Amino acid sequence: MGFSKALVAAAAALSFVQVTSAWNIEMPPCLDPFKPFVYSGCYQNTSPDQLIYRSSQSSQNMTVEKCVSECKGNGFRYAGLAYYGVCFCGPTVNGAALEDSQCSFPCNGDKSQTCGGNNIVSVYQDPTFSADSDSVTTDNYVPLGCYTDQGAAGRSLSWPKRIDAATFTTDSCLSACKQDGFPFAGTEYGRECYCGSVLANHTVPAPAAECNMPCQGDASDTCGGRSRLNVYVAKELESLEPCGYEPPSNGGSSSSSATEPTVTTSVVPGTTSVPAVTTTSVPSVPDTTTSVPSVPDTTTVPSVPGTTSSSSSSSSVNTDQVPVTTTTRVPSTTTASICTATVTPPSECEYKCGKWCLPSLPDFEDDESCLGAWKTCAKQVTSCFKYAGFPGALECLEFSKWCGKIQSFCKSDDCKRGRGKGKRTFSNKKCSKKSCFDKFTPKNPNPPKPPTTSVFPCPPATTVVTSTVVPTTAAPEPTNICKQPTNSKHDYAPGNPVGGIELPLVGCNDIKQDFFSNPFKLYTEQDSRRCRAYTRPKCANACADACQEQYEECKETYVESCNPKHKGQWWWKKRDVSETLDRRTFGLWSNLLGNLLGNKNDGKDTPSKANERCTAQYKDCLAQNKFVNADNRCKAWGSGL
Repeated sequence: MGFSKALVAAAAALSFVQVTSAWNIEMPPCLDPFKPFVYSGCYQNTSPDQLIYRSSQSSQNMTVEKCVSECKGNGFRYAGLAYYGVCFCGPTVNGAALEDSQCSFPCNGDKSQTCGGNNIVSVYQDPTFSADSDSVTTDNYVPLGCYTDQGAAGRSLSWPKRIDAATFTTDSCLSACKQDGFPFAGTEYGRECYCGSVLANHTVPAPAAECNMPCQGDASDTCGGRSRLNVYVAKELESLEPCGYEPPSNGGSSSSSATEPTVTTSVVPGTTSVPAVTTTSVPSVPDTTTSVPSVPDTTTVPSVPGTTSSSSSSSSVNTDQVPVTTTTRVPSTTTASICTATVTPPSECEYKCGKWCLPSLPDFEDDESCLGAWKTCAKQVTSCFKYAGFPGALECLEFSKWCGKIQSFCKSDDCKRGRGKGKRTFSNKKCSKKSCFDKFTPKNPNPPKPPTTSVFPCPPATTVVTSTVVPTTAAPEPTNICKQPTNSKHDYAPGNPVGGIELPLVGCNDIKQDFFSNPFKLYTEQDSRRCRAYTRPKCANACADACQEQYEECKETYVESCNPKHKGQWWWKKRDVSETLDRRTFGLWSNLLGNLLGNKNDGKDTPSKANERCTAQYKDCLAQNKFVNADNRCKAWGSGL
């Protein structure tokens, strides 16, 4: 009888063994603080395993905390535990969802936790990922350059994809990696495709000339070389807070605790605000100290073409506001205390124009951080025109005016009271995002999402963690490097473009790790990581692209609005518009709406005449900015100008 049970157990365990290639690289677990994984449910395991990565750690002492730590360190979105403690990780979950009661096996390392069942997996999800494979396309993958492969430590990208060599192209490889949710894709030898959640530590850039093999399915396309990868990355499929991530310096973190220690949680760097963390404690069994060996530094991941590498702790970011987390310590009789965390996500849409939504602006508490929120708002105007659709794009003019109202709030007495002798000395409750939104209500915001609760290991009870953080993103001054042309015949000039649609902002790169290679950026996307960046000699190219973007928006919005079937949809926006906002600091951006009053042609043109004006403005814009001089701009990151 005992032999039969042992045989069944062995067979069950073997059913979970991941069939991996010898080149698979296993990164160390993440030992830095990170946002807790959220329980996603109980799932049927598939064959092959639905979670592609199997941990080499012993299942005999496995816990939920150990498994999610390894998955975090290896850049995976999902962690799964099966059969008493077999740990899996993966970028997607493919198995069928089951009732939670089907996950009933206790974890070997902590009997109070659940580790799936027989061919059943308890799945946890990293909440710091912003998109999934269904919401991105191969267009989201951007080239990083040529990189080495097959070093002494193994492959640079761990997961090969089988694609017919006769039809092999870059796009077919990107599609295969996207389907499985991998952010990294690489082509090699003209016919091989590899995917990964991270690039292995030993990977280094190689000369572009060494990636010289044509793709077998398209000779005009290049697919790596001998032991050389053409690497691509879709940042939308990466964690916004990878292992080693450090929070921003703007906006302080507040903690209150009944007992030590101070609890710190990971937050998105840059233009976001830091969540308030409240910790309470109840008596628990003293923790048992376990010695943990040191591990190598976190994975080195290149972020832009031409750069050698950037630490994952200097992750580029978007402008979403960070959820508010409330942490509570609960009793535990195991080797580690378990805390629960309630995460309140920020609004995903604070201002809506047609099909476009403004991501949550950062919180603020004084005039300086308030102006940071205004700059973040200002750089979103072009993305509004680009994605709102018609006639929703007409509302983007009103949105631009609303951004200007945030600036006026920052300059009001409510915010100035937070200063002393010209320097910020204390926060001001009246100078807050809530007070601003109460005064200037955003249009059509989405209701907030309900909070979620998860569990994670409590911080050590005898340690107070303090650190100095360095910001990795800085909102640029919305003062355009490129110039709006003037033409009296077609009636446009600086501050008075055709249709009121301003030239998209070309300013300083807001991402620190990219700034030193590409100091300029054209702001056309909600997530600035997706915006095109430019080297200093290519500044004129940035302006040419801005001219092209303005031309497209002019045709799609203004020309369309001049169609008789839309009569009235343009001019109704001019009602209640009388003021011209401060041009000195907000530049051209704040005048999108008000200056329509000064243009005698806007709204009166026929579609053909409107198209003629848009085209003339585009040609003049290219000529005006062909030799743009930006030598005095963007000399130091974070300076704004």
